[in-house]
Amino acid sequence: MSSTNRVLLWLLAGLLLIGGIWYTQWFFKNFEKVTEEHRVDISPAATRNRFLAAERFLTTLGYEAESFRARNLIAMLPPTSDALLVRRMPPEMSDQQIDTLDKWVEAGGVLILAPQYFYEDDETNNPFLDYLGVRMLSPEAVDEEPAESDSTQNAAVDAAESSVYRQVKLSLASEPEPVTVSFRRDRVLDDSEEWSSETFGSEQGANYLKLAFGQGRVLVLSDLDLFTNDRINKDDNAFLLSHLVGGSRKIWLQYSIDSVPLPQLLWQKIPFIVSVVVVLCLLMGWRLFLYTGPRLRLQNVQRRNLLEHIDATASYAWRIDRGASLFENNRKALEQAWRKRHPALNPMDNSQRAEWIGEKTGMAATAVERSLYHEIKKDQDFIKATLVLQQLASSLKQRELR
Repeated sequence: MSSTNRVLLWLLAGLLLIGGIWYTQWFFKNFEKVTEEHRVDISPAATRNRFLAAERFLTTLGYEAESFRARNLIAMLPPTSDALLVRRMPPEMSDQQIDTLDKWVEAGGVLILAPQYFYEDDETNNPFLDYLGVRMLSPEAVDEEPAESDSTQNAAVDAAESSVYRQVKLSLASEPEPVTVSFRRDRVLDDSEEWSSETFGSEQGANYLKLAFGQGRVLVLSDLDLFTNDRINKDDNAFLLSHLVGGSRKIWLQYSIDSVPLPQLLWQKIPFIVSVVVVLCLLMGWRLFLYTGPRLRLQNVQRRNLLEHIDATASYAWRIDRGASLFENNRKALEQAWRKRHPALNPMDNSQRAEWIGEKTGMAATAVERSLYHEIKKDQDFIKATLVLQQLASSLKQRELR
């Protein structure tokens, strides 16, 4: 490179550097970082998980919380130091599964659940709640207590009955003041076995039952809507959730009974194997579809006859060792034929045999020895040795005809 070109390149580099510095200063002088908040629609995560707000709320309080979905709940029970909020219990449970869940609660687990169906005499909708003797009834199936005569209170009752939710006051243990939460009006609980240690509700029936078992407890609510994304900020619903899970190491919120998709489950359990399979598939696809190396194309795709196959096989054998193996086999077979025809050759060494055969055929002994026993490397020697072997074969045939 000439000195003039080198100077021009350095000059161009200096101009680019100066321009970059000037543009950076101008950008930061005329622009500033601003944070803006925009309200958007409900996120896909919140649409999929109705307890997402509850999970975020518990995390803010310092709890370790996690939402999950699982169909086989009994096989995935957390440690007994945790609390488990179940949106929907398995519709069918064996006696062994019920016993497993009962022992988990007795060992210290906290179970929060709500019935999904109204009680029917001829069917079992929730085997575990049937085991506890808890049923969900509609308000029409419960005998209402006589209403109070005060007109103001009657008006308040009428207003509450016209809404979907009813406010219920709960005087919880260790809480100085009652808390107010809102339950659905069309669902009440019936404790047929009377195992609950705490019962709260309205004049139409119970909405909250606490059943103590061993070191743990089962908390049955008439519905879990008060802990969903659009209801947890109403009344004291969030405070009630924090009270129910108090003392637990971790809170598990089951928001669906749908099984985890197989690809997601495999990635959770065996990510290394999944990564290896993906890489192998990519390499296979590259090899099959993107490989650009030369390809051998057959000029004639017609089937060959037997002679063509033999000719091709011979050509291949000739390319591999230039006929050395065929030549070696031929001269060994020829020597064995001479020794079989003339047993006097057997005790002799190679030189004596070559001299004896040369006397009988009139050929030079050195040529016979070289053709039968010496290593052939050059093409000219190969041709000469082949001619000698042909003469030896002809002489042996003539002797056999005599």
